[in-house]
Amino acid sequence: MDMDREEKTVVALTGCSHAFNHGYQLIYPAVLLLLQKEFSLGYLELGVIGNIMTFTYGLGALPGGLVYNRFGPKRLYVFCFLGSAVALLLVAFSPSFLFFAAGLALLGGVGSVYHPLVNALITGKVREYGRALGIHGSAGNVGFALAPVAAGLIASRFGWRHAYGWFALSGICLSAWALFVDMSPREGSTFVKNSGTTKTRAFPNRKRYFTLPLVCLYLANTLNSFCYFGAITFLPTYMAKRTSFNIFSFDSVALGGMLTGVVLSMGVFGQFAGGLLSQKSHLERSFLVISIFAFPFIFLMSFVTNLLLVVLALGYFFFNFLLQPMANTLLAQHTTPDMRGPAFGLFFFIAFCIGSVASSFSGLIAQAFGLQWVFLGLSSSAFLLIFFAVLLSNTKNPAPSSHGSGTGGTL
Repeated sequence: MDMDREEKTVVALTGCSHAFNHGYQLIYPAVLLLLQKEFSLGYLELGVIGNIMTFTYGLGALPGGLVYNRFGPKRLYVFCFLGSAVALLLVAFSPSFLFFAAGLALLGGVGSVYHPLVNALITGKVREYGRALGIHGSAGNVGFALAPVAAGLIASRFGWRHAYGWFALSGICLSAWALFVDMSPREGSTFVKNSGTTKTRAFPNRKRYFTLPLVCLYLANTLNSFCYFGAITFLPTYMAKRTSFNIFSFDSVALGGMLTGVVLSMGVFGQFAGGLLSQKSHLERSFLVISIFAFPFIFLMSFVTNLLLVVLALGYFFFNFLLQPMANTLLAQHTTPDMRGPAFGLFFFIAFCIGSVASSFSGLIAQAFGLQWVFLGLSSSAFLLIFFAVLLSNTKNPAPSSHGSGTGGTL
C-alpha cells in the first residue's frame, strides 16, 4: 500500500526532525576534547555531564507521552524544537561551566518529548507504520552520521560554541515547517484530544501497560539504549585515540567526529532494514536473532585498533539501530491506539533515564581502567538484552489493534 500525500509529509517532517533531535545530543561527544581542555575535566566528570543531558532527555518522555492526548502533536512538536533552539543558544553563549551544564540539561529536557510524540503520531497517522518507523529511523541516522562530523569540523575551526550556535537555526526552521503540516490522527484512530474541560486519567487500567511482553520490551529497549548512550559519549574520543589514520591533516577533534560519523552512518541501513523486518511475521523471533548478532561486535571493540576497530563499530551500530524500529513496532503491536501515547512515553522514559547512567558508568570505567575498557563493560548490557529477547520471543502473539498491526499486508 502506497502512502498518501499527508502520510508522506508526516514521514518527511519526522525524518528530518529525528535527524536534528539526535544531532543536538551528538554535538557534546564531538567537542569532548575541546571541553576537556577548556574546563580541565577528567573522563568521569565528562561522563557525568553527558549523563545529566541524557537523563533530562528521558525525564520528560513520560509526561510527554501523557500530555500527547491533551495538547496534540503540533503544540508539543513546536515546543520541542523552539525550546531546543533556545537551549542551544544558551549553551553557545554560556559564560561559565555551570551555565553550560544547565544549558545541556535544558536541551535534553525540551527534546525529551520528541520520541513519544512522534512515535504516537506516526502510528496514528500512517497506515503502514512499521515501514514508516523504519524510514523515520533511517532519516534520523543521516543526522546521527552528519552531526558529529559537522560539529567536529565547526568546532575545530571556530570553537565549540559555534557548533552549538549554528545548530539552533534548524530548530527554528523545523518549527516553522510543522505549522503547515496536518498532524490530526487518521479517521478510525481512537486518539481524542482533550479540551481541558474534563479530567483524564494518565494510565487508565494500569495493568495493560505492564503485561509480560511490554515489560520485556521496556527492559530490552533500555539495555539497548544503555549500550548506545555509553558508547556514543566516548566514541569520538576513543576513535581519535585508538586509530592512526592521516586524513587531510585533520586534528584529533575533527578526525574523531568524522570516524564517528562514518560509523553512525550504518544506522541509516540498520534503521531501514529494521523497518522492513518489522513488516514481517514472527517479529519477536527476529528481534532475538539480531540481539544475539550484536553482542560480539561491542565485546571485541575493547581489544582492537585502527581499521578493525572501525569495522567492528560499523557492525555493532548497524545491529543496535536495527533493533530500534523493531522494538517500536513491537510496542505498537502490543498496544491499542489509545494506549500508545502513554506507552511510548513510558517506553522512552525508562530507556533514556536508565540509559543515561551509561555515560557516568563509561566515564568511571575510563577513569579507573582506561578508555579501551568502556566497551567491555557495556557488552554486559548487550548480553543481558539477549535474555529479555528470549522471554519476549516466548510470549503470546500481540492482540489485534484497531489501527492495524504493522506486520505487513493491507492495513
